[in-house]
Amino acid sequence: MKDSSRSEGVHFRARGRMAVHTIWDYITRPIAKTIDDVPWSAEAISADWLTAVLCRGIKDARVTSVEICGGDQGSSVRRNLKATYNEEGKRAGLPEHLFCKTTPTVLTRLATGLSSAGEARFYRQIRPELNIEAPICYHSAWDRNSGRSVHLFNDVVFSKAARFCRWQTPISRQQAEQIIDTLAAFHSRYYDSARFTSDLKWVRTFEDFFHAGERVGLQECHERAMLQAEEVIPVDVSRRRTEVWPATIRALALHKKAPRTLIHSDVHLGNWYITGDGRMGLCDWQCLGTGHWARDVSYAISTTLAIEDRRAWERDLLERYLEQMRKQCGLAVSFEQAWNLCRQQLFPALLMWTPTLVHTRTTPDMQPEEMSLEMIKRITAAISDLDSFKIDALSQN
Repeated sequence: MKDSSRSEGVHFRARGRMAVHTIWDYITRPIAKTIDDVPWSAEAISADWLTAVLCRGIKDARVTSVEICGGDQGSSVRRNLKATYNEEGKRAGLPEHLFCKTTPTVLTRLATGLSSAGEARFYRQIRPELNIEAPICYHSAWDRNSGRSVHLFNDVVFSKAARFCRWQTPISRQQAEQIIDTLAAFHSRYYDSARFTSDLKWVRTFEDFFHAGERVGLQECHERAMLQAEEVIPVDVSRRRTEVWPATIRALALHKKAPRTLIHSDVHLGNWYITGDGRMGLCDWQCLGTGHWARDVSYAISTTLAIEDRRAWERDLLERYLEQMRKQCGLAVSFEQAWNLCRQQLFPALLMWTPTLVHTRTTPDMQPEEMSLEMIKRITAAISDLDSFKIDALSQN
């Protein structure tokens, strides 16, 4: 009880501190000029700041102007930028089309919290080690006191003719296999890695990620959303909706007792993009953590595919994943064991979307309602099809 009260106190003070800093940012509207500055918004990004970030090591190269060309928002505010260079910068082939994520509001700062620091460290330390399709990050920074954060990327829409997936984007069998291949690529590289106790010990556990949500009212939001989304949820799952939360808590135990790997943790359809040459790319690594591989696999298969396609392909896709993991890191698990683990991990997957439909007071609108309802529909259909309540009951014995 004392630990819980202490944690609540720390969280309350952090919220107050970020609120004060946000108000100050809106009043003073400071402009970022040096590489040590963390822009409070995209509008605070100056040509001087971009010069410091992008022109390092290139003699006399400078950004002469920067233009905001649109964007959207969710847990962070995302903007497309257009940079113009002097002749030295142009000759060096520096990137003109950029994409940035910032946290200008109290809610975006609370929503990202420590995840901004984790995402910044991912792009600096882990991304260069991965041979996967994912954005290249030119600069990431986070300020603990104010909650400001910035991530500056190549704009894959321009550099790779990419299109980001939406709730209605169809995924082909070949693209589904690429999704599985991407998961296996980074899961196998960090499977049961000793680095999680050394240079990667900063990566938080999936359990810590989940419990942080608990502290801001995750359960209440989930229970309200199960009622609000009832028309898209199979009757057998809706009838047992009070069992979902306990099943989710029990599913967390797998992450504590099994070998860990690096997990993306939010591999739903909206965090994938398709390049002009048809490659599947994975973005938005702010929920990064350590945990069991079944977390990502069950979540990806249940949310990226139309329900009928998932039913037709899921066993083959899991076989493909297991085969790659056997070859790349020696994972020794039978198909039936893996199948049952994925069935149980559907419950934590659902808990990513019910609180997105009905979010807490300290969380911004992160997704359109259509997206939230479609993801809830797909995950609960999988829970029904695969009889996940049965496997949860077996795990209690």
